[in-house]
Amino acid sequence: MTALDRIDRLAPLCRLFPELGISGPGDLRRLLKVALGRLDALDRFVPYGDGWSRAIAPRRIYHVLAGTLAVSGWRSLLEGLLLGSENLLQCPAEQKSAMARFCSSLPRSLRKLARILPAYSQESFASADAVVVFGRDETIRLFQSRCRKEQLFLGYGHRASLLWLGGIRRPTMDLAKAIAQDMSAYDQSGCLSPQCLILESEGTAFALAELLARVLSADARLRSIRRPEEAARIREARTIARSLGWPLWDDGDELQWTIIVRDVAQFQPTCGHRVLYLDKVPRNGLAAWLAPLQGHLSAVGLHGTVPASVQKLFWHLGASRLCPVGRMQSPPPLWHHDGKTPLVDLIRWVDWEGSKMSNGRNPRRPQRHPPFTEER
Repeated sequence: MTALDRIDRLAPLCRLFPELGISGPGDLRRLLKVALGRLDALDRFVPYGDGWSRAIAPRRIYHVLAGTLAVSGWRSLLEGLLLGSENLLQCPAEQKSAMARFCSSLPRSLRKLARILPAYSQESFASADAVVVFGRDETIRLFQSRCRKEQLFLGYGHRASLLWLGGIRRPTMDLAKAIAQDMSAYDQSGCLSPQCLILESEGTAFALAELLARVLSADARLRSIRRPEEAARIREARTIARSLGWPLWDDGDELQWTIIVRDVAQFQPTCGHRVLYLDKVPRNGLAAWLAPLQGHLSAVGLHGTVPASVQKLFWHLGASRLCPVGRMQSPPPLWHHDGKTPLVDLIRWVDWEGSKMSNGRNPRRPQRHPPFTEER
């Protein structure tokens, strides 16, 4: 099966799972072309410099998935299938049903390339050519230490995102709706979910909190039943805010959303579950305030003009994505997750060099197809 065959088979799956952010075959083709230079590099030797090169995908990929978001596991499996690799999925209990639903939607010709494991398997792990791990930094280090030297390893560790509105003075209802979209998607549990919203004016924080409370109160989607452990974390965050005298807006016992205007010396994470902190941070103190995020910053949702000094600060902290407010949870298909180009780290290359090919042709002469037979 060629790469184009796999694209044709995977495209309908992407439409069934819009959370992937991949609309169809065009996006899948772009993924491969950006990573490999051309679509047929996995199927045959293609021109490269004065010779030829061929991309070699892992025969088997071992995926260690996180328990937070199903979509990260779906995307990881999709990329493995796009490469034509066999995929072994170590899936936490809370995500197994979502992954099983995804696998059952695969075309029959690709379903055999995906297998959900009941638990960690050292034998399966050792048999993989590549390992992809999602989770805490400790989890990343643990599995990387288990890898053989020749195994490809790709880790996605702990990351946090935030919203920066800077010196905005008059927040609008449209802006509040965009912020609510960012904090509500996935119950604020993913690496792209905003942990806090940074402003330079305390007065703006109060005005924005009022607008957010109106938007969130009217959002009919926020009507889920909280698990006991989620409810406990939300109540604890509210209790701490009240004890410290921080202004707070919430929905009472429904526990669907909480807005807190707080005063802290440095960044502190939220508990998630739509608990958003509005933090007043002057621009000249922003670097010190964000210091705990060094190396862990993922996405920054922005509104208005962003000074060059603030942009550079986000880059130096490790941000891999800057986007408009309201789009934090909808990265484009070619998004550099943690700064990595999709698929590239799962590929190795084989070069065919020499002044002449085995059939006597000079590689410097362009040809319609490389002079190598393809395995069928």
